[in-house]
Amino acid sequence: MHFNPCDKFQKTSIRLALTLLFILLGLSGCGGDVVAFTNCDGEGICSSTVEVARFSGELPSSPRSGFWSSAQGPKKVTIELGPQLITNPQWPNPSVKEVTVSAARNENEIALRIEWEDKDVDSGQGQTRMYTDQAAILFPLSRKKELPSITMGSEGETVNIWIWKASRDLSLHGTASKNAPSPVEDLNAEGYSTLTRQDQQDVAGQGFHDGKRWQVVLKRKLVDDQEEDAQFVGSTPMAIAVWNGGNRETNGQKGLSDWIFLKFL
Repeated sequence: MHFNPCDKFQKTSIRLALTLLFILLGLSGCGGDVVAFTNCDGEGICSSTVEVARFSGELPSSPRSGFWSSAQGPKKVTIELGPQLITNPQWPNPSVKEVTVSAARNENEIALRIEWEDKDVDSGQGQTRMYTDQAAILFPLSRKKELPSITMGSEGETVNIWIWKASRDLSLHGTASKNAPSPVEDLNAEGYSTLTRQDQQDVAGQGFHDGKRWQVVLKRKLVDDQEEDAQFVGSTPMAIAVWNGGNRETNGQKGLSDWIFLKFL
């Protein structure tokens, strides 16, 4: 396949322009509901759409379940990841360039599966403990405000972040038990350096590495009583980030998506 460096430069320029536009809109103080929040694909702000089909019965927490690969299962969508150039340390060339995402819901829960290529398992052990393979999903907390910064939100515009880390996933080491803590953390942020772990952890998940790629499932109730949690009463924007521990990626050093429209069917 022929690679044109100008194409990559143009995509990066467009990404930066859109992100700056989101930030400026957030600072403008415009009130009221914004159409882009509930229909960001129609407004051209969300670059991709992931359909959340409704199913009956239990949604599997295991990424290896045949549910995710079945022809009758949720539709898979490939999402491009780009550089993080908004804050230092910038990361112009993340090693993970795309992920495949699928989503499903039943009457009570929502589950998302993320896949990406990575031939090595970096689980943060030994001397490289701070560098671990990770994946995160970000949701705006408020449904009555403009979209916050796509990185970590901003002051007064809280985001809810679910982050899976290979270093926390005991199932990868064969030591997981029924009562083992979830490898997914439920977090909030209002800008850079404000990441806070919630007292009550509501998100479950599990990762699996097949020798070539990661497969990770994250799962939670659609609606709960926690003010710090995103409430899935309908379609919502989201963003995805992936870190490759083998590439010494951590914190802001990651591959980052544009806004994605999580569309409830």
